[in-house]
Amino acid sequence: MKTTAKQIVEAEIETLRGMAHGDLFKFARAQGIDNAAAFSSFKRALLTHGIDYSALRGADRFQRRAILQREARNAALNEIAAGAELIFYTDAKARTERFAVCDKNGDPIWYGRFFPNDTDFNGEQSSGEMAAAKKAVWLAGKVREALGLGAIHLTLRVDAEWLCWANSVATDDNSKIGGKARVLGEFAQRMGIILKVEHIPGASNPADQYTVCSGFKNWRDNDLRSLAAMPA
Repeated sequence: MKTTAKQIVEAEIETLRGMAHGDLFKFARAQGIDNAAAFSSFKRALLTHGIDYSALRGADRFQRRAILQREARNAALNEIAAGAELIFYTDAKARTERFAVCDKNGDPIWYGRFFPNDTDFNGEQSSGEMAAAKKAVWLAGKVREALGLGAIHLTLRVDAEWLCWANSVATDDNSKIGGKARVLGEFAQRMGIILKVEHIPGASNPADQYTVCSGFKNWRDNDLRSLAAMPA
């Protein structure tokens, strides 16, 4: 007697539960139940076990569309940036309540104590790391404006490795991806910054020394245009 779509689903239900829309269709084809009548029975059998094939198909199409839109957006930003690049180093120390941003050569371009009204820094170390990183992104935005560009590339080098999760914003629109570092990636997008965060050992971070010294430097005391490497 010929095995029905319902019987096939009953026998393989545990395997089928973990499948996406595309895998379910491939399974049906392999079982020879991908013709109109049998496939309808297959979908009904799946639904009795809580697997909504149509909903999965819609979600898959939405995800593919989101990926294409994100890729188009990133491509457009890269074109607008016209090859202009920045490299900044950042660091912060909660115990000294200080932050620092250095340029690609390791020279300080902005450092000092956090202001009392700095909403990103709450006295805890990771908040200081985030605050310093956001200052670097904000400064990159000022460089972008000085150059008259719609976007600019920024490689941000930090010893707080968790900040690297901000990179996920460029590849995934899921608000749950990236954890608390996602705030940095989303801030960069709003500022027209194509952000890449890289981890470096603390001893290699030139910004570190400016988080434990005295004194300060204002970001305005820089030739902003000279901070960027421009294409020939």
